[in-house]
Amino acid sequence: MEAADKEITHIKEVLRENPRGMNIKEISAAVAMSRNSIAKYLDVLTAAGQLEVRYVGNAKLFYLAKRVPLESMMSMSPDMIAVMDKDMRIAQANSPFVDFIGVPKDRIIGSRLFDLASAMLPVEQMMGWLQQEKAGADSPHEIRIKKNDKEIYFNALCIPTLFEDGDTGVALRFENISDRKQAELSHEEHKRLTEAILYACPVPMYVIGEDHHILAWNRAMEKFTGLKSAGLVGTRRQWQAFYPEERPCLADLVIDGLTERIPTWYPGSGAQPVSRDGTFTAEDAVPVPGGGSRRLRFTVTSVMNNGGDLIAAIETVEEIFPK
Repeated sequence: MEAADKEITHIKEVLRENPRGMNIKEISAAVAMSRNSIAKYLDVLTAAGQLEVRYVGNAKLFYLAKRVPLESMMSMSPDMIAVMDKDMRIAQANSPFVDFIGVPKDRIIGSRLFDLASAMLPVEQMMGWLQQEKAGADSPHEIRIKKNDKEIYFNALCIPTLFEDGDTGVALRFENISDRKQAELSHEEHKRLTEAILYACPVPMYVIGEDHHILAWNRAMEKFTGLKSAGLVGTRRQWQAFYPEERPCLADLVIDGLTERIPTWYPGSGAQPVSRDGTFTAEDAVPVPGGGSRRLRFTVTSVMNNGGDLIAAIETVEEIFPK
């Protein structure tokens, strides 16, 4: 037995020095051993997962396996991981999973997930996911749970697993995405609040994106123009609020960086940047239905992202009355 261990160690040392792989003939020559003996040792090492085999034509190249054992991967992962056998009993569980469940590991191993965690995890829903995995689906599922009056969000992934004895199972990985999810929810709440403030603002205004499509058209703008938000948001028809034919509005010129053309489209308004923050004003006599016109003042403010790129323009409108 000791002689066999030395020979196996010698074979592994030779393969370690040849990471690209070696065939049986090359290994036999390097360790001065018959090909039949080498073949037997290679079969043992391959079955134990210590060697990998790659085929080049009809030849087999052997090299040391670089796979990390599942148990080692589980211990290194910050995610909660549990491996279940074909009877849905937990065969392995890492420390984050054990800590989360709050039950000693010796009580977790061999237990069914449904009996163990049904109070905290949506186990019935997860059982449905397992059926989807068997059908070939492997996308993560977002779950929300409440523990100690605190909401926790996970991306749960079911991974089909094969045990060393050939039995099938499944590994469940739970990635804690609470910080990211809370940031997303906070962003959505902030977005809804901004939209509500914009819509309720008493000053007529609208917003266009860098593609000139209308992003917002507030209630005051609806009253001022008689045009409803529902029919305009998502379109490029902001001109319809002021002109009988399509033409650029002040916000369009700012978005395109064509502010030097403002005097052309708004003659006599003396349009100039009024501040260093990208704000422009212009005046124009706008026709009204039934004849006549009314003089309007347009003010556009640029909206930049964190990188300093122009991503939107806000245009406000007010009527100028003769003194």
